[in-house]
Amino acid sequence: MKKLFAFLPCFLTFHLQAQTTLTTECNAYRAADQIVKQQVEFKDPGSRGHDLVWDFRMLQPINDDYRLDYFIPDSTRMERLCGTEHNTRYYYQQHADTLWSVGFENSTTYLEYTIPELKIKFPFNYGDTLFSRFKGTGQYGHRLSLAIKGYTRVEADAEGELELPGFETIKNALRVRTLRHYTETGSDSMEMTLDTYSWYAPGIRYPVFESVKTTLSKKGDRKYENGESMNDTTVFSTSFYYPTEKQLAQVQTDSLSSLHLVGQPDGAASIFTEAQLMPNPVINNLSINFKLTRDAKVWFTVHNNAGIPLCQTSPQNLSEGYINTTVPMSGLITGVYSLYVHVDNMVMRLNIVKI
Repeated sequence: MKKLFAFLPCFLTFHLQAQTTLTTECNAYRAADQIVKQQVEFKDPGSRGHDLVWDFRMLQPINDDYRLDYFIPDSTRMERLCGTEHNTRYYYQQHADTLWSVGFENSTTYLEYTIPELKIKFPFNYGDTLFSRFKGTGQYGHRLSLAIKGYTRVEADAEGELELPGFETIKNALRVRTLRHYTETGSDSMEMTLDTYSWYAPGIRYPVFESVKTTLSKKGDRKYENGESMNDTTVFSTSFYYPTEKQLAQVQTDSLSSLHLVGQPDGAASIFTEAQLMPNPVINNLSINFKLTRDAKVWFTVHNNAGIPLCQTSPQNLSEGYINTTVPMSGLITGVYSLYVHVDNMVMRLNIVKI
């Protein structure tokens, strides 16, 4: 058993608005974000309601270095996002204020949703509920056909105070329950439910704690209002702790000296070099000076905090050497934007401030 991460006492307390709201700008997934979470012993999520207190200060570790990486797998489809964890790729599609799950794949299984699963619709507040049906087809073992279908219910079902290791207290934490019930799993006699509880803190993009439980039940069993069955059998349960200081350091910090790569590691940065963005902050036109170490096709896209593309330059086949180009930004509102640099089939991201 690995030792529990040595948490530094930070005496951190979030004192913000009385109610936490999940928004596109603050909580949508972003390409190039890298999350480190710790898998810990399962913590029961408790009851629903408001003004609750969750005491998760004492955690028994299972895996101290459980990584989650978001990236864009295809630079020609910038609205499609991939999250990789535990050797599995999960694919998402962001349309305006709505996030959809569109498929997943690993070494044994490939599945694509013919009817996507609704993950969340922003803004999302305490008491809000979403319901959607999903359906998917794929392969298992590269030879056996696979079909699933079911429904997903998402509800912000609780809010209150969350106590975490390191004397960290989060006021106004919002809990979101996602109940995904599979009415068809490939087995004629069984149904499956994946129940996920996610706690969010004000001002932090990703959850700070999660509890996950998977249960099996026989087809035809009567379901209670909460989606559970009298004959449910729990086959898996675990929890995850996301240290907030790691999120603040790795998710919210972007600079020219710390480029986030998408695609081939270090590939784009070794070709697109000596970049200068002027001015930054920008008012109208952003001038980009850079050097190519070899001939390459290059273009730029500007995205908001939700990852939605707002403008794009025309792809150009450029020769090795020093180059200058301009990206118009006068039509964008004040805020922080992501500038994606496309180099052939590779992508890197920089932050731009528009005033």
